[in-house]
Amino acid sequence: MHMSSSTLGTEYKRLILSLALFLLIAASAVSALPSFSYAITNFDTPILTPAQARYNEPWVGTIIYLYAYTTHTDEYNALIAGKIDFATLDHADEIKTLLTHYNNTIFTAIAPVESFGQLVFAFGNNLTANLYFRYAISSLINTTEVTTYVLDDGLLGTDYPYYVSPTIYKEWFNPQVVAYYNQYESYNLTRAAEYLSMIPGVTHVNGKWLYNGVPLKLTFLYGTGDTPAQKLANILEEAASEINLSITPVQTTFGTLLTDATTPPYNDFNITSFGWISLGPFPNSWLGAIYSSPANTGGFSNSTVGQLYQKAFNAPTLAQAINETKQLEYVLQVDDPYVIFVWSNAIQGVYLPGWANYIYMNSGTPVYAVNIMDVHPINSALNGTFIFSSVSSDTPRHQNPYASVSLYAANSIDDMYDSLAISPLNNPTQISPWIAANWTYKEFVNTTLPNGDKLVNGSILTVNLVHNDTWIDGAPVTAYDVNFTVWYYDLAGMMGVNTFDGLTVNYTYLVDQGFINSDVFDEIPSLVWTQVTSPYQIVFYFNSSSYLDEFYALTGYIIMPWHVYGSLPPQVLYQEKISPLISSGPYMFETWNVPAEEIVVTANPHYFRIDPALFPYAVVAGSPFTYTANFTYYTWNYQTNDSLIANPVTGATVYLYLKYLNVTGEPYGNVTVNGQQLITTMSPVAPGLYRGTLSTTGLQPGVYEIVAKAVWTQNGQTRMEYDYGELTVGALKLSTNVVTTPSAMLTATIEGSNVSVTQVSLNGVPVSFSTQPTTNGVNVVVPFNASNEADGPYTLTVDYTIAGIPSVSTLTFSNNYHFAELQNETAQLSSEIASLHSSIASVQSSASTAFTVGIVGIVVAIIAIAVAALSLRRR
Repeated sequence: MHMSSSTLGTEYKRLILSLALFLLIAASAVSALPSFSYAITNFDTPILTPAQARYNEPWVGTIIYLYAYTTHTDEYNALIAGKIDFATLDHADEIKTLLTHYNNTIFTAIAPVESFGQLVFAFGNNLTANLYFRYAISSLINTTEVTTYVLDDGLLGTDYPYYVSPTIYKEWFNPQVVAYYNQYESYNLTRAAEYLSMIPGVTHVNGKWLYNGVPLKLTFLYGTGDTPAQKLANILEEAASEINLSITPVQTTFGTLLTDATTPPYNDFNITSFGWISLGPFPNSWLGAIYSSPANTGGFSNSTVGQLYQKAFNAPTLAQAINETKQLEYVLQVDDPYVIFVWSNAIQGVYLPGWANYIYMNSGTPVYAVNIMDVHPINSALNGTFIFSSVSSDTPRHQNPYASVSLYAANSIDDMYDSLAISPLNNPTQISPWIAANWTYKEFVNTTLPNGDKLVNGSILTVNLVHNDTWIDGAPVTAYDVNFTVWYYDLAGMMGVNTFDGLTVNYTYLVDQGFINSDVFDEIPSLVWTQVTSPYQIVFYFNSSSYLDEFYALTGYIIMPWHVYGSLPPQVLYQEKISPLISSGPYMFETWNVPAEEIVVTANPHYFRIDPALFPYAVVAGSPFTYTANFTYYTWNYQTNDSLIANPVTGATVYLYLKYLNVTGEPYGNVTVNGQQLITTMSPVAPGLYRGTLSTTGLQPGVYEIVAKAVWTQNGQTRMEYDYGELTVGALKLSTNVVTTPSAMLTATIEGSNVSVTQVSLNGVPVSFSTQPTTNGVNVVVPFNASNEADGPYTLTVDYTIAGIPSVSTLTFSNNYHFAELQNETAQLSSEIASLHSSIASVQSSASTAFTVGIVGIVVAIIAIAVAALSLRRR
């Protein structure tokens, strides 16, 4: 019996092991699924504030910079017809119509802009150069009337008669100038007449004004088609007539009046008007640039202004720069070289249907009231065509990063090229990294430069570049590109001959011939030396310690590719209408369609600052993750010299790895598992197409950046390109592997961010379920009636999204309820048999053999009946 019991026990164990194969839990995700339901904050919000701006690009597939419309009224009509998406507005009636009748279709943005308009006086003429003459003209101007009549009730701007705007430059504005203006320069006809009488040679006889005995007759030059200037001339003429002064408005071309105002001897006019745009965020920079140059002010010159400008410009801190600038403002208000009559508004209309994420620069803007950096089609990205219109007279002369200086050329050029750092839209005097990963700035340094010269009370800026920025031909963006750009542009304003990076340049010749980029030439006059200390580090040396040195060295210019332009003398590159546009920015050159009057750029999908969330994937930890990347590099078509040629990347070594993006306890950086970087190589599957698989075993739930890096050799030079995505890793587990009770509440726990369950199926059949939120995911609860279902394996399929990314996972469990019942009854019967066996043994000791045999027969019969009953129940 014992041998037999032992044999039955072994067979029973084998049965349990075989059933256990069905009890193993299995969790898996389908191949990682890309999705276009983006988990990006405010992604479909039509209008963003500057504080909500996202500093990733690109977002839209194609941008067309259109120059086909002759007037802003033509643009207005095209905008309301949905033919364009962006237009500048300059007619009050059209602006008011948009605000009242098209506010659901057109967003009309009005914002103070870094731009002002002024009256300019001829300082080559003793009459108009006299301070009292300028005070007299200022006293003829009613600022309220200018704002309401000339500036269309403030739509076009506001007559703040100060040298710094109190709205757009709030922290820089000196309130003391208000008191001075009100006392000496504000609208007062009586005082205007008194000022005129104080000018040597001016007399007032029999109600007529004479200058050196001759009737005083003044002219006001204004530009053809400049309606605000014409209105200003009219009210100035009318106000002057109130004191019997003759001022006659004269219409002329803008070129003529600008030449008269900026050309010595500055005496071919009396009064004229023009303006300054795109001033920049630092009054201590542009105030000096304007007022320390006689050519900018009709011949005005003042040594005190120059000295104060130098102090403000070279201030070591922003706070000191602001304080010094306020002193400069006051001196300018007293000397009054200009009479400021408008601080302008930028006014743009943008088309709303189908678009999201316009950024409204409501507090102030360098140029436009709307920034399109983040604009994209609603619920979509990297597709769609955005049409940005400017009038035909604004058509750029070049598409050339060295020669292009106009605002309109910069619109497309800045899409294609980057700077080391940028200014945040909501804080334009601060600096944020871009190509520069980080930097250090040391002030008041005394040291010896690498060339042996002495640096006394200077400053040193050490900049470290990111390692994953590339030109679209695959060349890495390095410190050598930065160094080349600095001296090619001549940011230091050097004269004479300089040799750098294998190129000899005669700066004096370039300046004399006009072959310079006037936007950046001499932008950092304190720059004396640069040194590339590694491919991704450059050091700048300045002979001053000024906040502006640091700011402009990081943000003031775009980086050009040394390997493309390094052998071209600047005078040659300057004259190319379209230079080889091998760029590194968020967009790439597509075409300059001259007949259609449009410049077209398209998204660069391999840009190093693209948002990886545009390429979302999801996987459950422990499942393999397969990723496919497409790599393309571009070369310039030198035969036509106007287009790029796309080439698939072949023969590359491609690495696939992850970085922590939003994983608890992990800073941004490469993912490691058991102390080793999680990385694999990808295999080519087609020209330019590579595929690789990463194990996700051991990964915490969270969000990871996917990085695919292709490295290859082109003409003996290393080339590289990156591809990015975002992987959300979740965890999925079931509360039990085996059900042994008549009914159970199966609980599947999903860990991840923003989990939403859409369907649960049992063996492919949808079943009811409920969800319960947890601190890091959800519990999915599914009722299961085990007593009504057969024993064996079951598959629970859960359809869900993690962070908006769809995924499907399966869990398996076993229904062992009936088998467990059999086990329990068998155990109970075995106990009863054991008890009976004990009784038999007791009887056996005292009974006859015949009686024992009878008893054993009865027991065998009972066992047979019991086994038969159990077998029937099991069936």
